Amino acid sequence: MLVFLSDVHLTDGSSGETIKPTAFRIFAENLRKLADSVSPLEEIRLVLLGDVFDVIRSTVWIDKGVSVRPWDKAGPVQEAVVVRILGKIIDDNRPALEELRALKAYAAGKNVPFEITYVMGNHDWLINRYSRCLEMVQEALGIVPGDPAVPFPTELFAPEYRVFARHGDIYDDFNYMGNRDDSSVGDAIVIELLNRYPREALGRLQALVTAGTVTPDEAKRIEGQLRELDNIRPLLAVPSWVLMVAGKTKNPAARLAIQQAWSDCVDAFFRVPFIKKKDKFLWPDMIDLLQVALQLSSHLSKRTLEKMGDLKDKWFPAEPAGGYDRHAAAEPRVRSGEADFVLYGHTHDYLIVPMDQLPLADGRTRDKIYFNTGTWRKTWNRARFDPAGNLEFIGWHVLTYVAVFKPAENGPYNFEVWNAALG
Repeated sequence: MLVFLSDVHLTDGSSGETIKPTAFRIFAENLRKLADSVSPLEEIRLVLLGDVFDVIRSTVWIDKGVSVRPWDKAGPVQEAVVVRILGKIIDDNRPALEELRALKAYAAGKNVPFEITYVMGNHDWLINRYSRCLEMVQEALGIVPGDPAVPFPTELFAPEYRVFARHGDIYDDFNYMGNRDDSSVGDAIVIELLNRYPREALGRLQALVTAGTVTPDEAKRIEGQLRELDNIRPLLAVPSWVLMVAGKTKNPAARLAIQQAWSDCVDAFFRVPFIKKKDKFLWPDMIDLLQVALQLSSHLSKRTLEKMGDLKDKWFPAEPAGGYDRHAAAEPRVRSGEADFVLYGHTHDYLIVPMDQLPLADGRTRDKIYFNTGTWRKTWNRARFDPAGNLEFIGWHVLTYVAVFKPAENGPYNFEVWNAALG
């Protein structure tokens, strides 16, 4: 049995809300029940399909005295920051991680081989850069230590299961720039905007608290809402979230501070040298789209907005699968006939998409299916029917995993998906 989960986004506690250890306990309990029902159970292989230890989503990167970012050259200074963040992530999430380690003991009791495989994503790729980080993750998860010079894989092919899997970020132009050992615009958005903005807004609100204009409780409430920015889907809805928080704030001084802090942070973001280098001479491009989309208001011409709309359709498809199902169908392992099941994470949207069905000589058929493993984060989603234009968002906690079976393991069933929402 091959079990996939992704996008848990365990953090050091300095950004938005992360999932509680209870979720890991529920997952472990359900996985044990599933394993007990599979006969014969040949093995349990748990695949963490990227973005589990999130070393990007941390305000440590913008702390005073920290002079490096993920897009800087590798070296001891950067390594020290990554080790610091990763160590805090592991310490803060030990009860959750123990639930995964306990599965090894459970499998041993059933005399079934157990293995954890870590596949890299776009929020944990820096772990692969430093052997100390690889060792820390192996120890935290109870993975049998390997050569610390050998990084975790970026994809997985399991021929006995006819499965091919990757995190999926390579199909996202914001989060992959052609090299998985390299930074992306997405890293900069998280660090220089989504992590920085709540801190900047809180500083302004605290000044208002000192002046007696805003109450401490109101400032704390606003900060909590703003720290959820990185859980907003899609990314281009983030300004709407800022406007929603401002709109629900009755105090005009606080409302102005919320909006001005965002505008100032957006302006500063586009002055970051890394982002300026990504802004191509030809217009419009990805950076131009961001410049328009991240503003709280726009006074551009109709023609300009139409061009930006075309770009938005390119980078943020409206279809439910976001175009990832087409990438799955085009994977070389699928086209060669070696894989029937493709699994991605990254988008945070749980999906099952039928890709194709092939007739076999004996009259049976072989199904080709794309899965997205969703997320274990809280997600905030824009209300679709809001005629009053109130910019409402509704959030819930989600948890998804996908199990795929060997042909001899579970009779006629090839896979099982468990998906839950708590709201």
